[in-house]
Amino acid sequence: MLNLIKTELRRIIKDKLFMVIGIIGIVFAIVTPLLMFGVSSLLDEKASQLLGMSIDAKMLFFEAFNPVSDFGLVALVLLCIILCKDFSQGTVRNKIISGKSRFSVFTSSFIASTIILCALMLIYAFATLCVSLIFFEYQSTPFTANDFGYAVVTLVFKIMTFIVISALVSFLSVFMKNAGLCMVMLLAITMLASIIGTVLSTAIIGVEDGIVKNILEILIKTNVFLSTVTGTGVTYSLSDVLCVVLSHIVLGALFYLLGVVVFKKKDIK
Repeated sequence: MLNLIKTELRRIIKDKLFMVIGIIGIVFAIVTPLLMFGVSSLLDEKASQLLGMSIDAKMLFFEAFNPVSDFGLVALVLLCIILCKDFSQGTVRNKIISGKSRFSVFTSSFIASTIILCALMLIYAFATLCVSLIFFEYQSTPFTANDFGYAVVTLVFKIMTFIVISALVSFLSVFMKNAGLCMVMLLAITMLASIIGTVLSTAIIGVEDGIVKNILEILIKTNVFLSTVTGTGVTYSLSDVLCVVLSHIVLGALFYLLGVVVFKKKDIK
């Protein structure tokens, strides 16, 4: 299994598309804070409050992890293409012929893609943070130990999100075996879930305390594709942690197991 993971990682890193994605990430990490600085320069404090915009390095840092943002979408496209290449180039077939079990082939591919996705997004987010700190303060209030703890917990949540997405992409790649179809399905799922989450977040504002509001809050907190669930506050409640952790574990396990089952039954040519 370990050798399969190492082989998969080497294959992905040596791919020219991986280098292109890396360059795009560097460009986005520089350009995004510059654009936001330009926007903030045009808006005075009252205008920012009216628009609900409070731009700081913290906001840009955690928004960089958004899977349906600029670089997030680019990274997902990379993942779809690279995983589907295993089928188009006959790599999967060769691994199975050499005696590797389908379970180990799928699992190693999933683990390698998770490592690559997490590494890309972490590097991009921290690069964005470094550039952002040139133009903005991290936040409007002094940075405390609680802020550090909040940031660490948020990073764990973001990594869990990428594990879920990687499991979803791994499942779609073995189900579709076509990069184009895989990308369309992935973008449709992530963007639809994000839109639904945004609509629910807006709708809950006018709802009075009660069962309906509690249900809406749970639906919002368990939406793994909604970037505003994590990284937009100053602390997490116990219900926040439970909803985020449990939803990620359930969805991640579901997509992974679906991928394993489909791959075991798939006709590999």
